[in-house]
Amino acid sequence: MSKPATRIPLAVWLTDPVVPCWTLNARQIRRLKAELPRARVVACRGAEAFRRALPRARAAIAWVFRPEWLAQAPRLEWIATPAAGRDYFQVARPGLDITYGAFHGRIMGETVAAMVLAVNRGLLANQDARAAGNPWPRDALAGIMRTLAGTHAVIVGFGHIGTWIGRKLKPFGVRLTGVRRHPRAAPRPDYFDRHDRLAGLERLDALLPTADHLILALPATPETDGLMSAARLARLPPRAAVYNVGRGNVLDEAALARALVRGRLRAAALDVFRQEPLPAGSPLRGAPNTLLLPHASAVAPEYLDLFLDEFIPRFRERYP
Repeated sequence: MSKPATRIPLAVWLTDPVVPCWTLNARQIRRLKAELPRARVVACRGAEAFRRALPRARAAIAWVFRPEWLAQAPRLEWIATPAAGRDYFQVARPGLDITYGAFHGRIMGETVAAMVLAVNRGLLANQDARAAGNPWPRDALAGIMRTLAGTHAVIVGFGHIGTWIGRKLKPFGVRLTGVRRHPRAAPRPDYFDRHDRLAGLERLDALLPTADHLILALPATPETDGLMSAARLARLPPRAAVYNVGRGNVLDEAALARALVRGRLRAAALDVFRQEPLPAGSPLRGAPNTLLLPHASAVAPEYLDLFLDEFIPRFRERYP
């Protein structure tokens, strides 16, 4: 008679003091235990409890993992985080695998679609006009409201998040260009029509003058730092709006604010910034036609359920 499979110690610490949907709740912990009988789940509510669980853990789920904790985790083989950004963890060790969430696009795509609609269907301008004392700003909106059909979105960072953004915009009749490092290696999305394209980063300067919507969904890397410089922003036409849901290091915020103040760009809708929270003295705070979100484009009640939808099959494959 064969011995029962050894259970895999899994240390879990997912709590957030501000955003409730980023804290693993009791129902989700029960789901982990029920769907992963091979795992011995140790649910932790704080850093100290998590550190105490690390010496036995072979796998871990966390928002934060400090480099000095590796010495306390000699058996650790895998760290999984719901975060999409590779800048969350600065840890490495031979044989240690780190995986990131790949589900954010389906939530963030809706946020970007809402941003694009708010700019182009006058919602942003309506709020600004009312705040300025115009209680019925139909005159202010008449010259700026437009439909999305036939407009051109250049999505820079066409990975899983950028692909979902395109999927959410396509039903409005938007023409899409997805910009990524290796466009020939990427499959053409099933929702593309004959007018849509994939392009490499070397085509960015040529694409900017054609953009109605410049959408940035890039990670924070040395290669992306300052990618949208003042010179590149100047290549955009006055009808263009800038949207950023990737990382704040990509964009020259001062140059963007100047362009908005001077009327060189239509609008900006930003969820991420070089410094967060956005400083009170940031020029973006006083710029016109600007929608500023507090790094919340992926917030949704089902956030961690979507993460578990990915994590549970990965665990079963790794530990059959």
